[in-house]
Amino acid sequence: MDLLSYHMAALDDRHTDLRQSERNWDRRAAEVSRFGLADDDFALNWLARHIELAGKDVLDVSFGAGRYLQAFLQRGARIGGVEISARMIAHARARLDRSGLAYAPERLLHGSWEALDLVAQHWENAFDLVFLYFSPAISSVAMLEKVLAASRQGIYVSLYCQREDGLLSALQDEFGLPRRSVGAATADDLQHIQGILYHWGYFPHLAYEEPRKTSSHAVDYIFERYASWLFKGQEESPPQRDRLRQALMRRSVDGKIATTSRDIVGHLYLDKRVRR
Repeated sequence: MDLLSYHMAALDDRHTDLRQSERNWDRRAAEVSRFGLADDDFALNWLARHIELAGKDVLDVSFGAGRYLQAFLQRGARIGGVEISARMIAHARARLDRSGLAYAPERLLHGSWEALDLVAQHWENAFDLVFLYFSPAISSVAMLEKVLAASRQGIYVSLYCQREDGLLSALQDEFGLPRRSVGAATADDLQHIQGILYHWGYFPHLAYEEPRKTSSHAVDYIFERYASWLFKGQEESPPQRDRLRQALMRRSVDGKIATTSRDIVGHLYLDKRVRR
């Protein structure tokens, strides 16, 4: 097997349960809606090195609760997006409405990237930037080709390459579960995407950051977040949820739990106009 075939086979070796994904993100929508962006956000700074957003059309795939949509509007871009969770879309629209920034709500679509028809939406070659931040949408070579088809200039992809979480590891040990970091199944995807794009004649740029965080959150917040990680791929039972809540309460101090994490995050930018 040659190197291109290896990367393509690895990227195609995915099974995405879209219904389960929709349920999961619907459940986490209120939590995600509280996320903001730091003044020195790495993704926005990385983009600024490669593309001027003012006056550009940006497609945000898996836009969640809309924090990057708002940032793009603030920088003078026009936005479109697709998101699998209806509850996320409601939070995103509420965020944008509160901002007072002008946007077209009809361009924020409910659905999966896999099911989206670019031709029917007139989205082929329609965007100066296709933006995927921690999005599972590039689940196959065909979905990567679809990203390329939607862009007339830039593509940005950010994915976790490694995640370490002290609380998650402790809970996995307590529940007798194997040590499995969040996103372990797709940790090499960015390398596969880069390899495929290079062999297709493009020149993707890669950068990495290593954020380390110590934070403290209310038990209810931690409960919902870690339940989705701890029991990923299954419907957790009431006894499991009760046991998790009890485990978290034992670790809490004044109703809050401290967590520490270390991540390695990869950021890829591609100008599809530059090609062998």
